Amino acid sequence: MSTPFKPLLRPAWLMFAFLAFLLAWASHFELEQTVHAQGQVMPVTRTQVIQAADGGVLEKLHVLEGEQVKAGQVLATLEKERATAGVDEGSAKVAALSAALIRARAEAYDQTPVFPAALQKWPEFVAEQRLLHAQKRKSLEAELLMLQESHALVKEELMLSQKLFASGDISRLELMRAQKQVVELAGRIQSTQNKYLQDARIEATKLQEELTSQRFKLDERQSVLQHTELTSPVAGIVKSLRINTVGGVLRAGDELMQISPTDVELMLEAKVQPVDIGQLRTGLPVSIKLDAFDYSIHGALQGHLAYISADTLTEPGPNGQTQTFYRVQIKFDPAQSNLKLRLSELKPGMTAGVDILTGSRTVMTYITKPISKAFQGAASQR
Repeated sequence: MSTPFKPLLRPAWLMFAFLAFLLAWASHFELEQTVHAQGQVMPVTRTQVIQAADGGVLEKLHVLEGEQVKAGQVLATLEKERATAGVDEGSAKVAALSAALIRARAEAYDQTPVFPAALQKWPEFVAEQRLLHAQKRKSLEAELLMLQESHALVKEELMLSQKLFASGDISRLELMRAQKQVVELAGRIQSTQNKYLQDARIEATKLQEELTSQRFKLDERQSVLQHTELTSPVAGIVKSLRINTVGGVLRAGDELMQISPTDVELMLEAKVQPVDIGQLRTGLPVSIKLDAFDYSIHGALQGHLAYISADTLTEPGPNGQTQTFYRVQIKFDPAQSNLKLRLSELKPGMTAGVDILTGSRTVMTYITKPISKAFQGAASQR
């Protein structure tokens, strides 16, 4: 009696086995979760803007747009005459003040001034200060000599007064007047010496302050002279040459050209939608598909997420509306890339699609997620 049902049971059992296999597969097979974004290859060192720090007249342009340059290479030269004159004037003021300060300090300590070899370039300043020192010493010595002679005379008068007082020929008051003259002249001698030293110390202090100020001004003028030669901070390619006319005037801060770095590490910068940012953290692996290379032939580059901007950025979109995004930076991992040998062929400006691996979920989770969300929504309603 049971024989007719066997052909019907076999398909049912096969269907049940297939469903069980499908359920087991969906429960264990995992799919990667990724955040997709578009990015662009760019150097870690950004494009360098070459500006005229202090302005000036363009005297010579040493490079052309598109030319390869080395780090430290002179790109342009500005007119130097005024800057050189300013440095020469400042150097002369510093030298003159330095010589005067050496002379004043020597006077303050009652010494002979000794001028260093650095001032031998300015013999007129050294000779002037030596002459001034000799004149001041001569004036002091002449004044002291006169006071000392007067002091000797009043001392002699005092000795006579003492004899006359002893014999009773003069009063004690007259003797005291003679003694007072001796003391006063001795004080004037000491005061004259002290005033000479004190005046020298005050002069040295003022000269030191003025010298410090002039040295700062000289540093500024030397900086202006140094900036008349505009050099490249990095090796790269000249682009966006703004002025190519010799004799053109550059104001302070004007851009002359830009240098796109070449001999630097490259990275990839991408824009991530704010809705996806919660899934990202630095260190996540990234798959990079360069638009310049067919992915089906060349495969993908590998990298890792190195930087996430702290806040959203905005820029005009293609349709005129404002786009809001987070900026992320991705570093290449050459050891893990299928295109290891082609990393050297990367060029700034290349575009790429990036997939940032944020995790994985089973197929069953994908299937049940809509049902679970619908159930949770229904359960939360009154």
